[in-house]
Amino acid sequence: MQEYNERKNKKLINNLLVTDRPMYWVTSSRPANFGDPLDTKTKADNWFDENRLWNEENRDYEIRRAQIYMLQGFILGAYALSARTVVSMLYNQMVTRTRYIRDSYKELDISELPPGEVLQTSWNGEIIFVRRLTTTEVKETNALPNTTLLDKESVTTLSDAGNSSVLVCSAICTHLGCIPVPYLGAYKGWVCLCHGSVYDKFGRVRQGPAQANLPYINNSVYGSLLCIEEQIFPNEPSIIFYA
Repeated sequence: MQEYNERKNKKLINNLLVTDRPMYWVTSSRPANFGDPLDTKTKADNWFDENRLWNEENRDYEIRRAQIYMLQGFILGAYALSARTVVSMLYNQMVTRTRYIRDSYKELDISELPPGEVLQTSWNGEIIFVRRLTTTEVKETNALPNTTLLDKESVTTLSDAGNSSVLVCSAICTHLGCIPVPYLGAYKGWVCLCHGSVYDKFGRVRQGPAQANLPYINNSVYGSLLCIEEQIFPNEPSIIFYA
């Protein structure tokens, strides 16, 4: 019973038993207040409690929480963008695209066609002209008066081929279906020897009996490759992955 009362009456500080009597010898080199600065009354988890209280007082946890949310947002966004890129690449590789109509598509190498010359070939079951115009020929033809044009509604488009321009048009005269001869006439374009129709270098009719221009054929030039197609589809694959 005495031992129990002694333990019950002992003074506890922060649930720790601390003796009031110094546990070292007092000498001239070790004064009586030697142990006062020592924090012998600190609990083992007191450091965590103090930091928690300091964080709650300074609201630092809210800033860090926002920073963590922002970092997580950037990471998730990067994952989503990477997944989208991979899915797009797989889709572009596996999807079947209608890039051109096979029966009405033709490729020609115009690197061997000198500027100023005309090439006659067949496309889609009909005869066509491919004319490579020099810069001087384009300027001279554009300078011709519009008063002699018989067909002012039809539009003729030239494809840029670097130092020259390319015209692709039908080789069938719009009068009765004959084949005009190039380099003849006052405009050095085409002349139909059957009935005398005259066309300039853009295939525009300048003298009858024909009343319509030589029909323009859709085309595009990629370097020295001339692509003749009846229709251009707007679903070409992205050049980012297929260049």
